[in-house]
Amino acid sequence: MRVCGVNKSVITGKEPPLVLASFETYIKSSLENLKWQLKRYFGDTSKLSVEDVRDNLARLNAYENIDCLKEIEKEHITILDENEIDTREAEEVVLKGEFFWEHAAAGEATRLGAGTKYVLKLSDFPVERIINLRKREIEKDFKSDPATVKKLISELTGKNLLKQMECRPEDILPLTLGARHMLQMAYDIVKLAKKHGKNPEEVLKKQKMLLVMNGPTAERIINDFIRHNFFGFNRKTVFFMIQKSFPGIDIKNGESFYDTSHERHYRLHNHGQMVMQKTQDNVIFYIDDDKSRRYLKSKEFENILGTVKDLVSYNIEDMDYLAGSIDWQSLALSLELGKQGYAMTMEIVGQNPLKPQKGGACFRDDNKKRVVMIESNQLMGMKEEDIKHLNKNFNHYPNPVIAFRAVKEGKMHLHIDVKHSVDRNGNPKNYIYFCTPQGDINFLVKTAYIMRKKVKQIANWKSPATTPAAVKACFKQDYQKGFKEFVEKILKLTA
Repeated sequence: MRVCGVNKSVITGKEPPLVLASFETYIKSSLENLKWQLKRYFGDTSKLSVEDVRDNLARLNAYENIDCLKEIEKEHITILDENEIDTREAEEVVLKGEFFWEHAAAGEATRLGAGTKYVLKLSDFPVERIINLRKREIEKDFKSDPATVKKLISELTGKNLLKQMECRPEDILPLTLGARHMLQMAYDIVKLAKKHGKNPEEVLKKQKMLLVMNGPTAERIINDFIRHNFFGFNRKTVFFMIQKSFPGIDIKNGESFYDTSHERHYRLHNHGQMVMQKTQDNVIFYIDDDKSRRYLKSKEFENILGTVKDLVSYNIEDMDYLAGSIDWQSLALSLELGKQGYAMTMEIVGQNPLKPQKGGACFRDDNKKRVVMIESNQLMGMKEEDIKHLNKNFNHYPNPVIAFRAVKEGKMHLHIDVKHSVDRNGNPKNYIYFCTPQGDINFLVKTAYIMRKKVKQIANWKSPATTPAAVKACFKQDYQKGFKEFVEKILKLTA
């Protein structure tokens, strides 16, 4: 019988902090952290291999109070009643430029095999392509169940897909997903400004944002902003950051080290590293009038965060965003909670029954006597369909300078993963990578866990299964009143 309490095989001793002053200090301190994690779990690491780590990942990453987790009840969380909350303060905050928009756009469409999501166009996914992608996904997901494979593929017809999408993908505007996010944001702000009798151009220029990109697509994305005159925003308050990728970690003679002998195995360290990187000097920049990059010191960016009342971190794959970039009700609640000392709010949504997904899972920890948001890789192999409550990946940070300073202390826990790659000679090889989620900030600052009175299901473009819903979201976005005309004006695009 399991007893609620700290699992001693998982947590012993004090975890070494990360030093986030530079990439060099992160690399050095992350290795020290890994050595500590491996030592506390395996004891003798002199004969340890990467494969040993791979075979023990579930236990290595297990949440410290895994046996103390219970499903959340309504009394444990904050309920958002969209019909009751007053959004006037939220609107005023945006009008004044006291809201910070962060777009996490470095992620790859791994299951789609199509590259960086920001630069993808849903119009480039005709019915035949979606069918082929979905077939491969079904065959992979249900390879041990031929009957289910046969049934699902028989239902995978062009007619059924068109019914789900309500249009042909080729009929939607040929915009990248990233451009759709920027345009929706500008469209909603212009609409807000007109509602309050304000000058739309002036309100657009007051906005502050950060776009997080990966190395391979950064130049293309920046050039798109320049070509489209920053979508109407002030170029000096549109900030960019290129999230760094890191080589895999190997183990030889019991010693862990980053393998810098080649570059074919570099990967991002997830969005947890993204928020840690934001605290460094000279990683965030804006494009000056002469198109040069003007880099900010950490203190400069911290001071900018000190001028806003809320920051929201958007995931580029979120489909709800395309129907409205500003969730007025959640912003209003976040502002109210900020006055009560909260520095993070996390929205809880239901699992997607069409394609259950992993991510942040919400439970009550009876040992800590609080609600926690835990990454699914800490749940000892729990199946996605058994996770009832997920983080929407739409986190608010009221008074964001608080979370920024907390992250800068280097106390985020490093999650571990093992990925299959190749060595310098092109031979198959496994490497260790870190994969800390941004959501772990809920262990650093006072956090509110929010559920709407009418619970929503998660709506992200993650896979072939969710592609029809993504096409439908783009179709609905295109047919918002005046949206096509707005796009033509900004991009000089003929719809």
